Amino acid sequence: MSDSIGVMDEVEDFDNNSLELEEGLEFEEDVQEIDFNSLGIDPLIPTEAKPGSEEKVLMLAARYSAGLPLWHNSDCYDHGPGGVDDEELEEMY
Repeated sequence: MSDSIGVMDEVEDFDNNSLELEEGLEFEEDVQEIDFNSLGIDPLIPTEAKPGSEEKVLMLAARYSAGLPLWHNSDCYDHGPGGVDDEELEEMY
């Protein structure tokens, strides 16, 4: 029990100044907000963008920014290579 009291003392004594940045570094206060509407991204509709693509990442960011669930039930879930038609798939297998 004495161990947990020591930890609590350390937590109470924590000093936010100990998180100072190295000399010459500063926090950027100018955070840019992305206007997803101007990019043509509507977070309410499903996307055909493949997982991991820039378009999909932008959609996830738009949904997060809007406070929506990140995934839509009708989003593309194909993880395969892009541009492969059925005939090419048959040749592969």
